[in-house]
Amino acid sequence: MKPSLLLIPALLAILLSPATAQVKIDIKQDRISVDIGQQPFTELYMGKEAHKPFLYPLRTASGKKVSRGFPVEPLPDDPTDHPHQKGLWVGSEHLSGMDFWENDPSYHRPNMGTIVFKDVLNTRQEDGQGSFTMLSEWISLEGEPVLTETRTMTFYAAPRDCRMFDVDLHLRAKRAVTFEDHHDSVIGIRLGPAFDEKNGGRPVNAQGGAGERGTRGQRSEWVDWQANLDGEKVGVALMDHLSNFAFPTRWHIRSMGLLVASPFAQHDYWALAPDSGKTLKAGEELHLRYRILIHPATADVAAVFKEFSAK
Repeated sequence: MKPSLLLIPALLAILLSPATAQVKIDIKQDRISVDIGQQPFTELYMGKEAHKPFLYPLRTASGKKVSRGFPVEPLPDDPTDHPHQKGLWVGSEHLSGMDFWENDPSYHRPNMGTIVFKDVLNTRQEDGQGSFTMLSEWISLEGEPVLTETRTMTFYAAPRDCRMFDVDLHLRAKRAVTFEDHHDSVIGIRLGPAFDEKNGGRPVNAQGGAGERGTRGQRSEWVDWQANLDGEKVGVALMDHLSNFAFPTRWHIRSMGLLVASPFAQHDYWALAPDSGKTLKAGEELHLRYRILIHPATADVAAVFKEFSAK
């Protein structure tokens, strides 16, 4: 029996229209997995063994990994420096004398703190996006909680040829603490060897500054690091939000593929500049927002930043 002629246009519309890609959040015992369009994108490792949670790996829409494999999944050409630089992480090397950045268990350094994952507060999945909110505590060497971190990570299915997600941080002081003026704070990404400047990688900021020399210590709304990844020209952009402390942030860039938004650093970069540290009183909260865009090299990063800054 033939379908009614009245139904044919409706059936064609369904068949020809692209299905909305879904974001799937899967909470496991030691990590949270994120799939986009039925393809793996990343995992949030709760980080008990690493002394802080971290997001690894980060992938392009085509499935290529842009983050360094070492030390989680070492590859033959991976540099093996700085094992605390795993994927994407949040922390601070100088928080009232405590180190929540270079705190890998393999290190033997004084005053290393631990960022302890506590719970998943909620998850949300809807057409085109998914998110989870997690609770962590920043704990001193003496076992005292000094900061409570509430982090929401929202992942988007669009644009289809990109991977995009937002990091929304609420850092609440349990006692008075100071984010000291230093470059290792507050969100970092370690990219794979293809992004190293000696291998042809190139970080560029919103003002057109390029390379470590042209971007490190400079204020900018975003930095986009581009590379040729197994024949695919891609970029990884980290964006500051205009509501953040010290916007536009300064950037800690190292040519090897280290990309850090460092809002508390100023005197650390320029000896004559005033101190740019931030003190929180007990009970006071700092709210910071960032966007990460993994994209084809031809994408309009400035337009994505404009959309993000309007939120």
